[in-house]
Amino acid sequence: MENEGTYFIGSTSDNAKERGWFFGSFIDEPLLRSSQVEVAWQHIPNVVPQTKERHFHTESVEINIVVSGRVRLAIDGTEYSLGAGEFYVIWPLTTVEMLSTDADAAVIVVRSPSVNDKHIVPIEQEK
Repeated sequence: MENEGTYFIGSTSDNAKERGWFFGSFIDEPLLRSSQVEVAWQHIPNVVPQTKERHFHTESVEINIVVSGRVRLAIDGTEYSLGAGEFYVIWPLTTVEMLSTDADAAVIVVRSPSVNDKHIVPIEQEK
């Protein structure tokens, strides 16, 4: 491995990119760059559902751990409400939508591998 015998100590706030991602293939810092896994610490207060967030991944598995607050979402059409200490795992080709959160929501997200495989699912127009 490229970074064998090295380490990095930091804070998520100082090293995070967009939406709290601080480890993965897209990070500038060499000791935080990896194609094997990506990690985010996301403070996501008062999120309301958005059409553009209905998506699935084709290759990666994603683990979301609720650290604080409440997270509500639909996975393949079934709605869930999760609190601190609960988590959900999204395997490839599983659709996630309707994400909403309360004022205290924070999650840790781990996704592997670190590839750009997110696909937005368009909402069919009602006739």
